[in-house]
Amino acid sequence: MTKPILSAALLCVIAAVSACDKSTSKATPERLSALLSNGIPDEKQVKLDEKLAKTLARENSIAGLNADFGQDALANPDAVDLATLLTATLQRNPDIGRAAQEINRADARRLNAIFGYLPQVSASFTQTQLDQNVISSDNAVFELGRAQYPVTNLGVSLQQPIFDMSRIYGIQLASTVRSNAEVSYIAAVQSALYQTFDTYLQASQSKSALDALRARGQLVSRQVNSETGLADSGLTDEQSARSLAAELARISGDASIEESRYADALSKLSFMTGTAISGVKPGTMPRGISGTERKVSAEEAIAAAEKNNPALVSVAIGVVERDITRKQAIAADFMPVLNAFATLENEDRAASRFGGGSVTSDTSVGVKLTLPILNASGRGYATLETNVDLREALVTYHARRRQVATDINATLERMKNITAAIGSLSSAAKSANENADAEGAKLETGDSTEVQVVARALLANQLSEQVQYQQMEYLRAWARLQFLTGAMSSAVAP
Repeated sequence: MTKPILSAALLCVIAAVSACDKSTSKATPERLSALLSNGIPDEKQVKLDEKLAKTLARENSIAGLNADFGQDALANPDAVDLATLLTATLQRNPDIGRAAQEINRADARRLNAIFGYLPQVSASFTQTQLDQNVISSDNAVFELGRAQYPVTNLGVSLQQPIFDMSRIYGIQLASTVRSNAEVSYIAAVQSALYQTFDTYLQASQSKSALDALRARGQLVSRQVNSETGLADSGLTDEQSARSLAAELARISGDASIEESRYADALSKLSFMTGTAISGVKPGTMPRGISGTERKVSAEEAIAAAEKNNPALVSVAIGVVERDITRKQAIAADFMPVLNAFATLENEDRAASRFGGGSVTSDTSVGVKLTLPILNASGRGYATLETNVDLREALVTYHARRRQVATDINATLERMKNITAAIGSLSSAAKSANENADAEGAKLETGDSTEVQVVARALLANQLSEQVQYQQMEYLRAWARLQFLTGAMSSAVAP
């Protein structure tokens, strides 16, 4: 009789495994092709839209999030300055919003960890209809044969951990995780401000480059007209005019590429600020920023980063988290656990196999000591993995610390190089503008030509654009230094 039962059970297992395999292999090529061509079915999309609308319409904490993140913040999105963008970032950046919710999650986890050491009280109610048929027995009291009767059980259970180091370490770990969530929030604010600042400068660079390219195009157009007139008079050949036309086409192509970069920067700004924008005001070099690389040494900046850089501090706290997790695993694997317990159970049997019913009440009070001896959990020892996790966290911490130090040194060196470039370019741009003005004066007296004047103006235009570009590059490097040293929020927050 045993073999048929085993065979039937084996067939059931095989059928169940086969059904599970088929249920996970429904992404057929035809289905995937239909998804790419038509998307999800319309009825499913309608249901999803309805569910989303109901979720967004709830009058609870979701309503507050909709108010904070669901509406555009800027009244004049066509010409936005940096201060307005930074304010919108602090209010509506999604990374900052998620980091704030992580603090809420960490608070909830800490509260749950504390609950783990509080009394555990539960009640149970069971209603059973018992149908028992005595088939054979050598006990005379079972000769009644069959009994049918209801059974009602009502119980209350209480457990209180007295000594459980794993739970105690769990509370410490939850508190540390909450601290890390708070530091991560600061890191999110600093990163969002830095990303907004840097992207704004990139947009400003693109806008300035576009203005310069348009001005350069107008100057080259003047050259083309002038060369065409000279060619008609036989004073020059057509090759010069064709070369200038090619230069004009190249400028148009560069402007198209720059417009694409500008649009991409605006798109990123829109995401980071939580609002729709279509343009930014030109950036300028604030006072008091020039020469920062001469006021701060690399050693001072690195020391400030180790103390204030929130991302680096978060990695350091992560090492502490792994260490507490390791201690918690050691406690769970090897340390005894002492619990107190009390139970109360009432049972009401309407009948019994002996013919009569009964009502009983059982009360149990005691303590339970559990001592892990060998593989008590049946899953090996978690301590083995947590040892590796701790060493991995230490490796990450030292690598991140070296990365930040290297980045600070490189940023300071870049600021020095940009300062030197701005100085030489500014001097050259000043000379080029003076030469352009002088050439224009000669043209009025007949001592120069339109072609020469435009050539001087083109050089002055290119050098002026380079000065503005390098000034924005210096600001980007300065912002990078503030971000690395953990001073971004205090340096740029409106």
